[in-house]
Amino acid sequence: MVTIKDVANLAQVSPTTVSLIINGKSEERRISPVTRERVLQAMNELGYQPNLSARRLRSNDVRKPIIAFYWPIDSRTNILASFLSSFQEIIHKLNFDCELVVQTYKNNEFEKYADPIIKNSYHGVIIGATSTEDIVYLESLTPQMPIVLLNRSSEKYASVSVDTKEIGLLAARLFRQKGYTEAAVLASKHPYVATGLRTQAFLTACSQLGITVDEACIIREENTIKGGVLAAEAFCRLGSAPKAVFCDSDSIALGALYTFHQRQIRLPEDVELLAIGLLEPEATQYSIPPVSVIAMPNKTVMENAVELIIHYLSTSGYEPIQKLLPPAVTIRSTFC
Repeated sequence: MVTIKDVANLAQVSPTTVSLIINGKSEERRISPVTRERVLQAMNELGYQPNLSARRLRSNDVRKPIIAFYWPIDSRTNILASFLSSFQEIIHKLNFDCELVVQTYKNNEFEKYADPIIKNSYHGVIIGATSTEDIVYLESLTPQMPIVLLNRSSEKYASVSVDTKEIGLLAARLFRQKGYTEAAVLASKHPYVATGLRTQAFLTACSQLGITVDEACIIREENTIKGGVLAAEAFCRLGSAPKAVFCDSDSIALGALYTFHQRQIRLPEDVELLAIGLLEPEATQYSIPPVSVIAMPNKTVMENAVELIIHYLSTSGYEPIQKLLPPAVTIRSTFC
C-alpha cells in the first residue's frame, strides 16, 4: 500500500510537506505552487489515495466536509431543484453536517470545471447527467476523493442509476395490457445519454411485445414544454394517429396537454398518454389532467448517492459500488 513516505520520496520533499498539502495548508505554510504540483503529480503517479475526509471526520477538526454536486446547464436544470431538496432532506435525516457546493458545467466540456477535483478541493463529489465524452475524461483522472455518478455507468467510479431497460419495458407493457398495437412517441430532438437510452428501450420493448411504432409517429422536438406543444401539434397533423402516446419526458407531456386542450382532444377518451417523470411529482400530479408517469425516483437516487459518499468518507478503501434502482409507476388521468 502506498504511503505518505512513498509520495514524499518520489516528490523529493518531507512527509510533513506532503501532509500539509493534503490537508490544504500549503498557502498557510507558504509551500510553493511548484512544490505543491510536484507532490500532486507524485500522488497521481503512485495512485495514492489519502483518506483525508475520514481523518477529518474522526478528528476534532470542526471544519465540515465539503461535498460538490455537479449538474449541467441546459434544459435539464428544471430537474436540479428535485436533487437539491432531496440532498437537504437526507443529510438532515442522517445528521450529516456538511457544506454543499453546486457546480454547473457544460456537457462535453467537463474538463473546464474539473480543477477543484484535480486539486482535491472537496471531500466528495456527486456528478449528474454527464455525457459519454465527460465519462471518458473523468476516467482519465485519479481523484483523491470519492466520486459518485448519477444515472451513468463507470468501471472506475461508484454510481446510482435507475434501470433504463425496466422503464422502457414497463411503458410498453402498460400499452400492451390496454390492447394497443400501435403507439406514437414524442421525444427529445437532441436526446441526452439517459433520455436516448430510455426511449430506445421503449421502442425495443414495443417491438418485442407486438406494438408498432412507425417512423412517422416518432416526433422529435426540444425537451421543453414548448417542445411538447410543437410535438403534439405535429402528432395532430398525422393522418391516422395512434391513440397511445409515449413522451420521453414530463416536460414534453405538459406541453402536449396544452395542444390537446386547444384542439379539444380529450384524455384519456381520445388519446392516452404516458410519460417518463423527471420533474418534481407536483408538476404532473396537479396538471390538468394529471399525467401518468413512470417516474425516475430522484429522491431515492440522491439518498443513495449521499449514503455512498458517507460510507466512503468513513472507510479506508474505495471500491466502486454500483446501485441499480427500479422506476416507480404512477397511473393518473391521462392513462387509466
